[in-house]
Amino acid sequence: MVCAVALLGFAQASAQDYERGIFNHLGANLSVGTEGISIGVAAPCTDYLEFGLGVNFMPGIKIKGDVNINAGTIPIGPDTYTFDKLKLEGSMSRTTFDFKVSAYPFGASNAFFLTAGLSFGGKEIVKLSGHNDEVARLYREHPEYTGVISAVVDEYDIKIDRQGNAEGDIRVNAVRPYVGLGYGRLVPKNRVGFRVELGCQFMGHMKVYQNGQQLDVDKAIKKGDDDISKLIDKLTVYPVLKFTLTGRIL
Repeated sequence: MVCAVALLGFAQASAQDYERGIFNHLGANLSVGTEGISIGVAAPCTDYLEFGLGVNFMPGIKIKGDVNINAGTIPIGPDTYTFDKLKLEGSMSRTTFDFKVSAYPFGASNAFFLTAGLSFGGKEIVKLSGHNDEVARLYREHPEYTGVISAVVDEYDIKIDRQGNAEGDIRVNAVRPYVGLGYGRLVPKNRVGFRVELGCQFMGHMKVYQNGQQLDVDKAIKKGDDDISKLIDKLTVYPVLKFTLTGRIL
């Protein structure tokens, strides 16, 4: 908002003698949306094409759920250990870069666009962590059982350590194709403009890792019914909705 006030207050929206050539102008933009907070630069290539580079900062978003444990009740001598759910938390925080080419089929007469490109980022998108006191008690009192109990996330078994903690991460493809559409130009004719964009990243199927190793899928385990399991099972395309404040600096 401060940037918008500054641009509107100190830069007059002048479109005189403006012509889109081949990389003859430069624009800067600030966005907010499902990719987080984004900043970028762009340049036109005639009235029909526009090239953009951007970086996206996703703040920490947490997903919580009670996941199943692959053990019910274990009687050991006079003691009985009963395992219900494990409280698991997924923390989603990442930085990605993107390169996009926007095509304007109507040229200078309309700002409707189709866009395609690539999104680059680390494979890890969600960090998983959870704890169960009863598992920790079993391992403390009977060390020979250490490592036999795990948390069930979708079709994966995440091992629970001696302290009763379960940790892992969810990964997708490091390079993700992107397509979208919307209205507005990254390099506006006036000094300040606005753009809205709707699209999707093709991430591929999510995979669960623990200690840097991909976990095998256990087909014998029934899929979990918690939110984290549903996320892993269903989400292969990441939706993008972005609102952008654009500015022409050259």
